Amino acid sequence: MKLLLSQSHRNDPKRRDTEQELVASLLMQHRIEVILVEDLAHLEGDSTDALCIQGIRGDILVVAWHQAVSCIECLRRMGVMGKFDGDPAPTSELPIALPAGQYDAMQRRIICLDLTDIDDPSSARQQILTLLREGEQDGKRISSAQSMIPVKENTSPRNEPIKVMPKRNREPISTDHLDQLLDEIDGFNL
Repeated sequence: MKLLLSQSHRNDPKRRDTEQELVASLLMQHRIEVILVEDLAHLEGDSTDALCIQGIRGDILVVAWHQAVSCIECLRRMGVMGKFDGDPAPTSELPIALPAGQYDAMQRRIICLDLTDIDDPSSARQQILTLLREGEQDGKRISSAQSMIPVKENTSPRNEPIKVMPKRNREPISTDHLDQLLDEIDGFNL
């Protein structure tokens, strides 16, 4: 699970100190990579931060100075897809099978944590660590459940081995002095 910290738009020293202390403790003590972006509510859809968020693969824990509902609205406005915390469970019992190597953003979970109700950075850090641990455990459960899905063997003609093409015969090198001179001139990349 990736940790995304949306910095406060306000010039509030308490919020700035909380953000700095959170990032420092998570990076230094817990070795957790933190992705810092501007305030989600003020991001443009084509900004560098928005593109960074859209490029994240896998589950995301979004820590912001907004309630979860407005945080989810901002992410959806930017085109970030996934199962947001509080979304109803999918109704289909059959999983959608994508071709190998394709990423399905709708399979990832996005959890939002509101920092406005948290008093001090240490309690915020504890909540973040708890959510990250739970996310890792859920991810392991999901991956083991997906590995139990039977896979049909594809017996179509397209699945047959590919025959290797024989190498082409190279033309013999000319012994004509004029041809050799022209080849040398071509090699100079003039």
